[in-house]
Amino acid sequence: MTLRVVRTLIIASAAVGLSFPVVAGAASGGLTTDRGIVQSASATELVLRGLDGSAVSIAVGPSTRVKLNGRPALLANVQPGFVASVVHNGSRPAVVVRAVGKVASVTDQGVVTALTPATITLRTQDGAQVTIALDAGTRFRRFGLPVRAGAARPGALVAVTHPVGGAARVVSVLKRA
Repeated sequence: MTLRVVRTLIIASAAVGLSFPVVAGAASGGLTTDRGIVQSASATELVLRGLDGSAVSIAVGPSTRVKLNGRPALLANVQPGFVASVVHNGSRPAVVVRAVGKVASVTDQGVVTALTPATITLRTQDGAQVTIALDAGTRFRRFGLPVRAGAARPGALVAVTHPVGGAARVVSVLKRA
């Protein structure tokens, strides 16, 4: 591991109050916090590795809350290489996973064909239909300024930036309907 990577991981961990290596510390109610670098994440298990090389597998489940870069997220968004802190009670599924890492995002551009409170559907230049989830964190903008979601009504040309497989972060209205 290069000095630059180690420095980046240490800075990222400091940003969310994590410490290295993987440390199990007792807290109130029998809860334990394990910290480290994500090695793998699945629907049932999260594997962390500390800088000392020790590894720990922690059960996760449908009730596990996940925060990625301080925002609610899906466990599927937590990728190997991210720095994480996991609160759990023994072998029971984790209560909360807090992770920090750079999330790959894409921008889809097209004409809006449908807009609901939960989704936006676009027809892209190549004729494909793309449906992207919207959530409370989605921001609508025109010329960089905030606008109401209604500005992205059917017929509008928009660019939607979102993490791969995640909800839209920014919907930029390029041309009104």
